[in-house]
Amino acid sequence: MTSLKLSLSTPPKKRLNSVIIIDDSSTELQMAIDYFSKYPGLKTKTYATGELCIKDLVVSGFVPDMILLDYFLDSESPGSKDGLEVLVKLAELCPTSEIIMLSAVENQRVIDLARRKGASYYIVKGAAGYKKLDEIISKDFIVGG
Repeated sequence: MTSLKLSLSTPPKKRLNSVIIIDDSSTELQMAIDYFSKYPGLKTKTYATGELCIKDLVVSGFVPDMILLDYFLDSESPGSKDGLEVLVKLAELCPTSEIIMLSAVENQRVIDLARRKGASYYIVKGAAGYKKLDEIISKDFIVGG
């Protein structure tokens, strides 16, 4: 009789060298930049709309390690795609990227939709949200090169 050994192992950590932040609020973008500045050598790039980000990714072929994406993206550019529409395209363009919705919207229906459409995590903005982001980074990533 042969024995079968089962092991529950955690997946290996990914490298975190690059982050894209998509938010239509310049204040929120600056807060995210300030947050990531504690990781020397980490490249960050910001976009005010999902359309600008998608266009840039298509042209450059660049695939970031992490994408932080807001849900409401139309305060500066009315008619812009919302975060869920952008999420679907980003998941297609960047299948290896960790996509995290970072939003002020705390609605279970939106959270469930985001997870079904490709978000790895959904974080509500604020101090607790950045603490959750710290937990995700320390659990899932090795930062820097």
